[in-house]
Amino acid sequence: MFVALTQSQLALRIERARAMLRHCELCELRCGVDRTARGAVRGDARAGSPPPCGLDDRTFCFKRHISYAEELELLPSYMVYFGGCNFRCRFCVQAPGCFAPRGGVEVAPAEAAHDFARVVGRGARTINLLGGEPSMHLHTILEIAAAAEQPLPLALNSNMYMTPEVIEMLDGVVGLYIADLKFGPGGCGASLAGIDRYWEVVTRNLRLAGERAEVLVRHLVMPGHIECCLRPAAEWLAANLPAASFTLMTGYLPAWRARSTPGIDRCLTETETREAERIVSELGLRRSA
Repeated sequence: MFVALTQSQLALRIERARAMLRHCELCELRCGVDRTARGAVRGDARAGSPPPCGLDDRTFCFKRHISYAEELELLPSYMVYFGGCNFRCRFCVQAPGCFAPRGGVEVAPAEAAHDFARVVGRGARTINLLGGEPSMHLHTILEIAAAAEQPLPLALNSNMYMTPEVIEMLDGVVGLYIADLKFGPGGCGASLAGIDRYWEVVTRNLRLAGERAEVLVRHLVMPGHIECCLRPAAEWLAANLPAASFTLMTGYLPAWRARSTPGIDRCLTETETREAERIVSELGLRRSA
């Protein structure tokens, strides 16, 4: 059950999150880079190797807007895009802009908290933190929560490749995880996103998140990936998180580098769409509106 944190609890977590940036292991790449040493992040050889995501200790927002195109239970949803990502999905619809760690406007937590409260006051049901990958901005999310006069309806729209410590730190801060379960247990995560141990990490994190908050799982069906990705993902959810809401996304379009990647350089066929719907229906997953 979600229980909002007190100011003193938030202060302790902010201190811990800031300390974690000095040897970053916020995601399972566990690069260990000091994100507070901005020379290292810029690639200064004297300061060490930069992190794979390119992030330092600042958070930049490259886009934000009200959306009416999400699941009904989220609407209206305030979409807040933080820059920088640990994945390089070849089909990413936000690429390449979302990979830029310092694109847009630097986030000031107090100003962001005021802005979020303003849109909630005007009817927004959720603050949808996405990117990029928002979990790598743990410190900023905590600072925004601490600056808010009232608890905010924060939703983390994530690839779920964070370390368990991040989920622990967001307990009482994030009330909803919008989780992209992109790939199955085979090699698709490595070949299409450059990520190892994808299935092991993401299924572990879905369990952990489900113990602390509500979870809405999305799966984007890609052409040729029904048996290797959709079916095992749907079967795992039915067996392990049957109470989670599920959204089957069949509107795939080949974006960014997908257009030059054989196999995912086309839209779904009608046969693939029908098969995807059949699998999900037979498993009885709890479909989102």
